[in-house]
Amino acid sequence: MNLKPTCKSQYLAVHGEARQLLEQGYTKKSVFDYFVSQKKITMSYKAWVKIVDNYDQNSPFSRKKKTSTARKTIGQISSPQKGKFSHSNDPYPIEDATDSIVAEKEHEKPFNLIKKGE
Repeated sequence: MNLKPTCKSQYLAVHGEARQLLEQGYTKKSVFDYFVSQKKITMSYKAWVKIVDNYDQNSPFSRKKKTSTARKTIGQISSPQKGKFSHSNDPYPIEDATDSIVAEKEHEKPFNLIKKGE
């Protein structure tokens, strides 16, 4: 069974060499390209940058929670009194509903089909 190494374990395998290259002034991108060409890592560049910046954390890909005291939502107005919605399951009254539809159809004008070329 062949297990694929995680991004963090790939980075930790080259950590010492990566730190030396970065301290010498090489960019993260050039160091990443170097290790990919050497087939020492297979992760994406985006993952590489996150791990280089956060390699000392247990989970470098976890999102940091924003500390916000008040949550505001767009388009909502805060009002002291909110309206209440109520719904009735009673059907609409049937009185004269079918009669009005039939009467409307009787008063419609008939239409004529026109053939092409006429």
